[in-house]
Amino acid sequence: MVEFVSTYGVWLVAALVALETIGLPLPAEAALIAAGFFAARAHDNIWLLVAAGILAAIMGNVVGFWIGRRFGDRLLMRYGTRLGLTEGRIRIGQWLFLRYGGRFVFIARFLPFLRNMAAVLAGTNAMTQHVFYVASGTAAVAWVMVYSLAAYSFGEAFADLASPAAIVLGVAAILIVLAVPALILRFEKRLLAQAERGLPLSVQPP
Repeated sequence: MVEFVSTYGVWLVAALVALETIGLPLPAEAALIAAGFFAARAHDNIWLLVAAGILAAIMGNVVGFWIGRRFGDRLLMRYGTRLGLTEGRIRIGQWLFLRYGGRFVFIARFLPFLRNMAAVLAGTNAMTQHVFYVASGTAAVAWVMVYSLAAYSFGEAFADLASPAAIVLGVAAILIVLAVPALILRFEKRLLAQAERGLPLSVQPP
């Protein structure tokens, strides 16, 4: 992934971020981490990556929100499974959205299958625009800065130290980044059961 990012540049990473935010199952998170790591190794300006990533995430949120407003549940039910959004995951997302609102939009940015559909669900459920924009925009800034700057810092550590300690720290950081999404996927059935009990009939898929 590092070699891929070094060849095609920051703007391809931005495109992956935007498209994933709209709903496509793309490795935006991995690309962002690889780009931050490569920027440190190549002594590139990390702030260009940060700015491009934030702009892409915000634009993806806006487009996804209005797709949800325009096409709604029918689009999710017809094409969701092709994008990894199974009926169960859609129900989980609806339940979390209805229960937590803006907090769900923020937290979803850091979780795999929820990140793909948070904007569309917000539009589908007619979330207030300014609430969505504030929550999703804040989440976009935090997500891009945390992942890109952390990867950049570890890239510098590898370049400067070149020691087993740096390698251990890098592996530990990767495991921490992957831990929360892995836990969410592990407890997906439990979340679905809670969603089935908590969703009102009016938002249950047909």
